[in-house]
Amino acid sequence: MRKYFIFNLVLEIVKCVLCGRESSKPVCEICTKQIIMDYPFLIRRGLAVGDFEGNLEDEPEILFEKDIEKLNEMAKNALMGRDSNFLLLSRYAILFHERFSDILKNFEIEENYYLNLAKEFASRSEDSESKYLLAKIYMEEDDPEGAEKVMETIWKEKREYALLYGRSLVASGKWGRAIEIYNEMLGENKDDKEVWKLLAEALYSSGNYEDAERAYLRVLQMDKDDYEAWYLRGLCLKNMNKWGGALQSFQTAVRKNPKYKEAYEEILNILVERGMYSRALETLKKMKEEGFDVDERMKEIEGRMKGWTL
Repeated sequence: MRKYFIFNLVLEIVKCVLCGRESSKPVCEICTKQIIMDYPFLIRRGLAVGDFEGNLEDEPEILFEKDIEKLNEMAKNALMGRDSNFLLLSRYAILFHERFSDILKNFEIEENYYLNLAKEFASRSEDSESKYLLAKIYMEEDDPEGAEKVMETIWKEKREYALLYGRSLVASGKWGRAIEIYNEMLGENKDDKEVWKLLAEALYSSGNYEDAERAYLRVLQMDKDDYEAWYLRGLCLKNMNKWGGALQSFQTAVRKNPKYKEAYEEILNILVERGMYSRALETLKKMKEEGFDVDERMKEIEGRMKGWTL
């Protein structure tokens, strides 16, 4: 399937590829405005966006020219205030944002163009799925309070709604309410690993390191190879001044994932703070074997071992 954008991605130009006007971008500002009016999704030909074929009503992952034409026409009608399938339009706008937003910086179009388009469509519909998409957009815009406000009336309808609501509460610093949400979800399914991790995160953020550590232990009972949970449990123990347990958790994390730089850094901090330079040097050697650039850090530790003043 041929991908065809209205834009021609040739950057070494001084003229607009559409009208010939002098322009620092492949498409000048005047042509860009006209394109947005005529083709709100900025594409007019067939487009491969996935692995299977379908039609527009089925939300395909391959869009043919007739689909793109229909999508642009629907979007034009919606932007002119006419009734349309706002949910479908917002879903596609989010998809295009995820796939193509990096390209827009090469033109006179802001990088969040598709995200703003999705927000415009989602805000015009009152169904729960549109509200959910709108809340996701707020979260991407770093506006958790906006997401929280949208989700507070629909979060019980679906698991993914509750998860997003909880995340918005944590991001807003409303940890107590988030903890209530996660505990309610665990009351329905006590073996939901994702919810246990989110509960642990909320507990940790609220400063309740003891309960957070217990929640991470529950996660590890379900999945002993979850290196992130080992690392986060280590942070809980570190904040409780349980250095031995923290060190063991961080070391388990790097055994599960030898490329886990953050866990290595925590191990080194504990060892160096306690003057355990030989073990710190051993850790750095392991990091070097894994491809980390640690030469300067090794020199620093070797200097400490020799009693140099650093």
